Amino acid sequence: MPSAQRSRTFYLLLLCACARQVTAAPYSSAGGETLEISGDEVPDPPKTFPSTKWEPLTYELFYEVSKLHDQQFVEEFDEPKENMSNYKDNKLALPNVAECSSSNFSKDTCLLRISTGLQLHALYLQFVQQEYSNSVRVPYIKSRTKALADHVTEIMKSSKHAVELSVSAREELLRALPAGSEWERKITVHVLLREFRSFLMATVRALRHIELRGRRKHTPKAEN
Repeated sequence: MPSAQRSRTFYLLLLCACARQVTAAPYSSAGGETLEISGDEVPDPPKTFPSTKWEPLTYELFYEVSKLHDQQFVEEFDEPKENMSNYKDNKLALPNVAECSSSNFSKDTCLLRISTGLQLHALYLQFVQQEYSNSVRVPYIKSRTKALADHVTEIMKSSKHAVELSVSAREELLRALPAGSEWERKITVHVLLREFRSFLMATVRALRHIELRGRRKHTPKAEN
């Protein structure tokens, strides 16, 4: 398949998997409140409230993915990890949590986006495992990613909105990844791990935002 056609197929499949169910989910206004999820570092754990189930799991995943990413880059590119910025222009159409930073914030839409994104990143970890088969981290990351996705599904108001990719869609998404040469495969693994790391950072902020909103909602107002 030509590179341009492959990229177009990849984008369309990803858009179908991520956006089709998102647009069907409830979308309510939160009074113009904006969730900021940008930044280069994972946010510090909150000091006000104890960690819930999703938080240590997400931090653990972030740590493991970061270590694997660093290791893969140093070994495969023969460069120090500080040189990763030299490859920042290499990109793929991968899932994100943009809806979680919208001024029209919706808990259901955000959770659906996270759930769908985790499922897709788990799928792409199959490609990483194929190209980096000697790593003991990849199988562990895959299992923890599934655990986090299952937990996010549990806290969604209705699990019927969760997207389940068909076998044929999974196969087509994997085939659409750039893998024509050894260099392309190295770059693809690098970008997949880099973007999964960023996705986990955004997920921490998004889930914390949802949790704090829920606590504020159920906290009795002080009497005058």
